[in-house]
Amino acid sequence: MKILVIIGSLRKGNTYQTVQKIEQYHKKFAGCEYEYLFLKDMNLGLCKGCFTCIAKGEEHCPLKDDRDLIVQKIEASDGVILASPNYAANVSWLMKNCIDRFAYTCHRPKYFNQKFMLLVTSGSYMGVKNALKALSILVSGGKIIRRLSVYNSPDMNESKRKIQEDKIKKSTEEFAKVLSKTNGSKPPFSYLIWFSVFKASSVKSQKGLPADFHHYKDKEYFVDCDLNSFQKTSIKILTSFFSFMITKGFV
Repeated sequence: MKILVIIGSLRKGNTYQTVQKIEQYHKKFAGCEYEYLFLKDMNLGLCKGCFTCIAKGEEHCPLKDDRDLIVQKIEASDGVILASPNYAANVSWLMKNCIDRFAYTCHRPKYFNQKFMLLVTSGSYMGVKNALKALSILVSGGKIIRRLSVYNSPDMNESKRKIQEDKIKKSTEEFAKVLSKTNGSKPPFSYLIWFSVFKASSVKSQKGLPADFHHYKDKEYFVDCDLNSFQKTSIKILTSFFSFMITKGFV
């Protein structure tokens, strides 16, 4: 079992140390191999905000760097931990830039076979929910097993530190248990609705967002899977419904 850890910190401080604890606990629960990917060491240029990856396709991004390597590593992993310190009530700038560089996956989600843990380390409670919400954008269709916030400040007493340690252990155990299960082949009905909205929208916006149109026009679902007749029919009906709603301006 291979776990990829993407760390958005400039130093090996609380975030890195917390992930190391997760790795130690995980190896007690199940066999696994951890790979650490530090965004500070990656050749990942600053997003230009040009909208090209969304409108024309990610292959047209003017920045030619390690972005696709990160995609390959995520797709080759059984589980992914997205980890960032909480800076100014949100993720670090390194992690935010990573989120921006993968903005196209908000239109064309792809990680449906991956499972994620979101980790935010912080010295206070302020902004932690914002940081976890920001990290969830990178999940792009994957399953979030656990959202973990770990607090660490110089004035914490031993009792509070034990609470954090127990939280890390419990979250890791849950992460390990879910990872050990095989992926279900049938998507939930809510995902059928999600796909139908995207497919209907892609037709309406094909001039402005040709990448979405070409991505969805021949797809039955986000990824290849064995849909039953009820699911296929549901998608057709839902897509027609949302197309009508969009055409009439109700959506």
